[in-house]
Amino acid sequence: MGGVRRWNVVVDLCLVAVCALVAALLGQDANWDQLQYHYWYPWQLLHGGFTDPDLYGGRFQNPLPQVPFYLLVTYLPPIAAQATLGAIAGTAAVVARRIAARIIPAAGGWLLALSTVAAAAGMVGAGFRSEVGTSYSDVWLATMLLGGLLLLLRGGTWPALWAGVLAGAAVGLKYTSAPFAIAAVAALLVIADRRATRLGVWLVGAVAGWALTGAWWAWQLWRVYESPVFPFWNTVFGSRWFPAETLTDERYGVTGGEWLTWPWDMATGAARVLDLAVRDPRWLAVAVIVLLAVIGHRAVTRPALAVFVFTGIGAVLWLAVFGVLRYAIPAEMLVGALFVWALTLVFSDRIAMAISVVAVVVAGVLTQSAQGRRVAFGDSWFSVAPGAFAAVSPGDVVLVDGQYPSTFLLPGNLPEDATVHVVQKDFTDTPLRGWLVSEIGDAPRVWVVTGRPPSQVDPAIGTIDYDNCTRIRSNVVDRWLCPMTL
Repeated sequence: MGGVRRWNVVVDLCLVAVCALVAALLGQDANWDQLQYHYWYPWQLLHGGFTDPDLYGGRFQNPLPQVPFYLLVTYLPPIAAQATLGAIAGTAAVVARRIAARIIPAAGGWLLALSTVAAAAGMVGAGFRSEVGTSYSDVWLATMLLGGLLLLLRGGTWPALWAGVLAGAAVGLKYTSAPFAIAAVAALLVIADRRATRLGVWLVGAVAGWALTGAWWAWQLWRVYESPVFPFWNTVFGSRWFPAETLTDERYGVTGGEWLTWPWDMATGAARVLDLAVRDPRWLAVAVIVLLAVIGHRAVTRPALAVFVFTGIGAVLWLAVFGVLRYAIPAEMLVGALFVWALTLVFSDRIAMAISVVAVVVAGVLTQSAQGRRVAFGDSWFSVAPGAFAAVSPGDVVLVDGQYPSTFLLPGNLPEDATVHVVQKDFTDTPLRGWLVSEIGDAPRVWVVTGRPPSQVDPAIGTIDYDNCTRIRSNVVDRWLCPMTL
């Protein structure tokens, strides 16, 4: 037994190491969101906090999930930071393997092997592969949500409490975790022992977890924007800074008959789940899982049913509310575990293993992930040419054009009392525009960090003088610093 435990640890460490190695080989992450707010907002938070509203969607998200990324790239060499980001992603694979080991009806070496293949099935998913070694936080939030499910599978009161803390903390960090927090409640109710007690304890833990990570940010949004979830649900909270409507991103998700075709659309690359094209056949395996579970229903245990319920309800809620693939990583990781589990209900361990390995290889080959921009490693994560912002004087205002991610250029390169605002077109037709124009009207000069036309600042806020721009050179992408008149 001790040998098996040791091998479990070895395998888990190998999963983490593989993700770290893959991340390092991919090169330095330079995704769009990182260049616009994954680095800038944690820097602001740790250098005096937020003092003014921004006209930018990323500004309304809790900055805490990006703090680990900021610290890693600030204090580690780039290749070490990149590998560490990959290792963090690997923790989701570790927890997925541990969940698979809880439900697969095998023992000893076969259980270790089958659960490892189940983890590999999750690692070749389009969402997971798209986030390995990136500044996105969704993959380690998935670790928290899956960790909560693993605790629920252990049974008992204290595990339920800590499961609630993990789920609540994940929601507090990013509200996109909510579908799987709700799914965790359903999974808890499936497990037979002491439902009411465990549910009550879980809810206490969830409230505590949210209070730990999200309460301060809700208060910050309320203080600045008069809504704890600004700009969402403004028909309820009625912030004067945004129209009384429900803000949704209609680019993603499904409607009507798309619910029935979505697994096929994912397999063929037709589904609208990210800005970049993705393809993943794993969701077609759901039909196989259900069929095999029906055939082998006598061997279905409550823990296995709880995992199935968690995955199904979480995926449905995610698709109904968000539809962005990176928010579905908990379900994506568990589809592989459920597929291997379902095979073991009908086939021997040897046959289930053979089919699983072939399925993982085929799925890995057919899957297309949304790999963002990568750049070569240098001496530091971001490098900006000296003197790029020499023209900016104390008291000036610097606007960042929301169409061209550029805020990564700013930390440490502006006068301390220069004011910065990010401007995104989604908010230039709201009362926030009037506030911004009145706020910057008395500034000595107004500058814009932008690319070439068109712009989300001109003409919404003022007129950019493109004839007198200064080029800002960096190791990632070049931008322009241009004067602007109101």
